[in-house]
Amino acid sequence: MNTATRMSPIEYAKMILEKVSFEPKIFKKELRKALRNSSKRDFKHLMDWCRERFGKKKQ
Repeated sequence: MNTATRMSPIEYAKMILEKVSFEPKIFKKELRKALRNSSKRDFKHLMDWCRERFGKKKQ
């Protein structure tokens, strides 16, 4: 994979969360992992995105 096609960690987390959104247990595990590895700014961005995309039911 070259540099031009790499995803940011936050975009990668979003992709994973979309793919596992059918299973709440896996979704929560992946969300926790993404949040644990994110900066404060990315943490807020990812939480806002999750609320907008999935609603409060997934958190």
